Amino acid sequence: MTAPTAGAPADIFPTDGPAPGWLRDEPIGATITWTGCAGIVLAYEGTRICFDPFVSNPGFVDTFFRSARSDGERVRRSFADMSAIFVGHTHWDHAMDVAEVATISPSAVVYGSETTTEIVRRQGIGESQLHTVVDGEQLTVGPFRVEAVASRHGIVPVASKIDVIELRGTGMPRSPFRWPRGQVFSYRVTFADTSFYLHTSAGFEPEPFARQQPVDVVIACLAARQGTPDYFARIGAQLRPKVFIPCHHDNFLESQDRPPKPVPRLEWPQFLDDVAGLGRDYGTRLVQLPRGEAISF
Repeated sequence: MTAPTAGAPADIFPTDGPAPGWLRDEPIGATITWTGCAGIVLAYEGTRICFDPFVSNPGFVDTFFRSARSDGERVRRSFADMSAIFVGHTHWDHAMDVAEVATISPSAVVYGSETTTEIVRRQGIGESQLHTVVDGEQLTVGPFRVEAVASRHGIVPVASKIDVIELRGTGMPRSPFRWPRGQVFSYRVTFADTSFYLHTSAGFEPEPFARQQPVDVVIACLAARQGTPDYFARIGAQLRPKVFIPCHHDNFLESQDRPPKPVPRLEWPQFLDDVAGLGRDYGTRLVQLPRGEAISF
């Protein structure tokens, strides 16, 4: 399921974190972890929140022909002691591990679309842990202030033509590939005078995106971005980020027991040209995170 991609995997997926001071000269005492795919963990003042937590990475056969099964041990290593779980949309590569994360962190609330909360409900998570968000809703979790921003999915060739949009029937989808998309959200996070915008699917809902103010850090999906005209130019013009962190650029059909490989159609050299353009226009710096390592800032 991988395609040849210019750019060595070691360049695309570094094993070392960025040098200290990558965001601020003086650290605020927080950490960020890219867990693979669109998964992000932010930790500050004893509170841990995650976005699109997914590390089970079923292979081709399990994804298309078997029921979804989370890797409980791997999920626990990556997402223990969460206070909140935010989900961008309900495709398996964003949401398949959410119920497992909620189980190991019973005080954590799952925030997402109606489709997300319903599919997690069907997996046995109780109402006290479920919260359906709406566009523009402001949520407070410990020191974190989070805004839900309605968004759109990127266009995936071929797959988009057979995409499931909403849940069907009363049970679970028959395989991870049949997990529905549901409504798509991005999330804006502020804490300690620092702002992040998590754009974990490569589309835009114009009006909600247009109300966004500049941020310190953009974390943006690279997969399926080719179907969205002026993707990076629109991110730059609206958000003017100081730092750009790529996500969803690894092949999520590959087990995390192996080093990450590029997602098909990554087009890494073109991405580097695009982010260099953000640097010229807005002073944006590219920061790449090693998978699974908590990076201080």
